[in-house]
Amino acid sequence: MTASIPKLLFLHGFLQNGKVFSEKSSGIRKLLKKANVQCDYIDGPVQLERKDLPFQMEDDKWQATLDAQVNKAWFYHSEISHELDLSESIKYVSSYIKENGPYDGIVGFSQGAALSTIITNKITELVPGHPEFKVSVIISGYSFTEPDPEHKGELRITEKYKDAFTPMKDSKTKIIFIYGTSDQAVPAKRSQYLYNIFNKAQGEGSDRVKFFEHPGGHMVPNKKDIIRPVVEEITSALV
Repeated sequence: MTASIPKLLFLHGFLQNGKVFSEKSSGIRKLLKKANVQCDYIDGPVQLERKDLPFQMEDDKWQATLDAQVNKAWFYHSEISHELDLSESIKYVSSYIKENGPYDGIVGFSQGAALSTIITNKITELVPGHPEFKVSVIISGYSFTEPDPEHKGELRITEKYKDAFTPMKDSKTKIIFIYGTSDQAVPAKRSQYLYNIFNKAQGEGSDRVKFFEHPGGHMVPNKKDIIRPVVEEITSALV
């Protein structure tokens, strides 16, 4: 009897799709393939219209976005955390995992990383009978925060998503955070805030919570010196 190949599910970012995320994460994907890990990329169910964008886009650029079919997302953008609605995507990803899993882990970028965090925390509830993930990779990830009225100048998770961003008790999942110090879309401090939630839950310095910083912006790093240790952490968790 042959052992089954480890499988990871990849969730892309805002205005991307699975194909583009596969290209953008090619460095990590190729190293994982060499390690005999299957990487599955799926498209977000939200089809964005021009009016849904949080910025202006020229006509020709929007047309190129439609032509490339990257007008995809996991949820509609909002600066107000409690207005965000992820119910459709949580259901969509849960159904995909139920039909195509089980999965050993999940990898998400930006919006996909926020959703991956929630799926990681809730996988055993969302897909009954599915085990905890062995590994979860959060690239340029963030949580849904708002100003904390009790502590001036500090943030808290918005009440609506407090439970979703609470790590599973006694979780065995290895969580790997990757973020860029020059990221303008998701500033490093937002990724660090999410990292700190997990680090605190697992106990400071836990070997189940790791972070990798790179000097770049809002991107998946592909330089070997950055991604080799990341892939080593992933594959060691999959054993």
